[in-house]
Amino acid sequence: MKKYFQILSAVLSIVITGSVVGPSVYADEDSSVNYNTFSVESKDLERKSDSAKKSASSRMAEIPFDVFDIYQAHMEAENSPHDIFRESWGIDVSEHQGYIDWQGVKDSGVDFAIIRAGYGNDVSQIDDTFIQNMAGAQSVGLDVGTYWYSYAVDVEDAYREAETCYEIIKDYDFQYPVYFDIEDPMYANYSTAQISAIIDAFCTRLQEKGCYVGVYSYTSFLNTKVYDFIFDKYDVWVAEYGAPTPAFNYDYRMWQYASDGCGSQVNGIFTYNLDLNHCYVDYPYIITGRKDDTPTEKPVVPPAETPVVPPEEQPVDPPVETPADPPSYIEQTIEARGIDVSAWQGNIDWDEVAKDNVDFCIIRAGYGKYATQKDYYFEQNYTNAKAAGLDVGAYWYSYAQTPEEAIQEAELFCSVVDGHKFEYPLYVELDEYVGLGLTNSEITAVIDAFCSYVQDKGYYIGIMGGESFLKNRYDDSIFDKYAVWIANYSETQPVFSRFYGMWQYSGTGTVNGIAGNVYCNYSYDIYPQIMRDVHLNGY
Repeated sequence: MKKYFQILSAVLSIVITGSVVGPSVYADEDSSVNYNTFSVESKDLERKSDSAKKSASSRMAEIPFDVFDIYQAHMEAENSPHDIFRESWGIDVSEHQGYIDWQGVKDSGVDFAIIRAGYGNDVSQIDDTFIQNMAGAQSVGLDVGTYWYSYAVDVEDAYREAETCYEIIKDYDFQYPVYFDIEDPMYANYSTAQISAIIDAFCTRLQEKGCYVGVYSYTSFLNTKVYDFIFDKYDVWVAEYGAPTPAFNYDYRMWQYASDGCGSQVNGIFTYNLDLNHCYVDYPYIITGRKDDTPTEKPVVPPAETPVVPPEEQPVDPPVETPADPPSYIEQTIEARGIDVSAWQGNIDWDEVAKDNVDFCIIRAGYGKYATQKDYYFEQNYTNAKAAGLDVGAYWYSYAQTPEEAIQEAELFCSVVDGHKFEYPLYVELDEYVGLGLTNSEITAVIDAFCSYVQDKGYYIGIMGGESFLKNRYDDSIFDKYAVWIANYSETQPVFSRFYGMWQYSGTGTVNGIAGNVYCNYSYDIYPQIMRDVHLNGY
């Protein structure tokens, strides 16, 4: 729960296609791989004094970039008379910046610093300069926050990272949030649900310990890899360079807008690039209750031609982090075995199915856009499969030719599955012959309309199709948004451009309890845990 206030929707109208654009020149300090949506462009920093006498609405016009409407009701509430809007300007640093002359930083007009505490899940991974940076920044009167760079591979690992982070930061006072930095290239093949669960686990654990927490990443990652419920629960710090405003689809309270601050904008730091940030709310007031209504002029200090650094503190090449290689989901391993069924299988003895090494079943809920097209055996199959102890998902066979028809089908699908719990995703299947008369873009638009509608209803949604059809008839960007269930009846595991959670490897399988052939599947994702962790599909 956010403290004291809630910021309304950001004033942003940029449409995101769902594809991760990059890589560009936003260099992750902990990785040699570059990630960001936009390239870096040097820009003059517009720094203004904050007048406490002006109204919030008039002050909005003076924000360097038109970002927020502030929740007016908060400022009118009798228990919150202080204006929570305050523009501030800051930096974020780690051991990669080496020695820092914090007085020089302060004299450059910097208001705050977000200082890395460490990374990973072991206290030995504390940032080498965290203690001295905290002492230096606080000694010159800068407000501070902190961040933790994550390599968490699952929810349990995220809890461990949170405990480690807390152990390192617990004795410090912060005026800005504790941020969870999730951006490592290892997450490219994680599902949105996995990533959202990891974020939620870390942030919840620190929140329980009394920390004011937030999440940090770059725009395209937040737009395509994180569920909106995360943004409802935790503050967002978004990174995007070379743009008038971040193309982020949700509220954010801090923006990392550049990485070229050394010398050009900030004195006192002599090695490596330096990240620059705009903050749009008064965190010291929100977190500590401190009211700072006195306007603060931020002098523009030209960079010294030759920085003077004590000989014993001359900067050296920063150490190169070599954390242990994190586990990867690129090499897919089987997590569960299952089947998918419809009315075509007739009556099924689910107790016998459960005894035959079957972990889950995906049950057809129906097809088309008419209520009469609900699968005749859906309720019976769902009830009896659950009673036999199987995990369950569902799918809808689509005949949609337009986004409007797709939404009609999606509405019907949701009405059929309403009130049921599913440990596996819901899927939409558009067969190749159904899409014969459509272009690739039209097929993508149809499925996107269907999936978007179902996802907005709180379900984990995916796309089912043959390997060739998925590869050749969809725009790849859609696979960044929804789960993938791929059909290929060869003995060779499909090779696909994205992580796929399930493989339908046979259409002629045999299973005890079912007369005739049945479709057989491998699952590569821990879907039951995901549904419970992220509270989707009825959980």
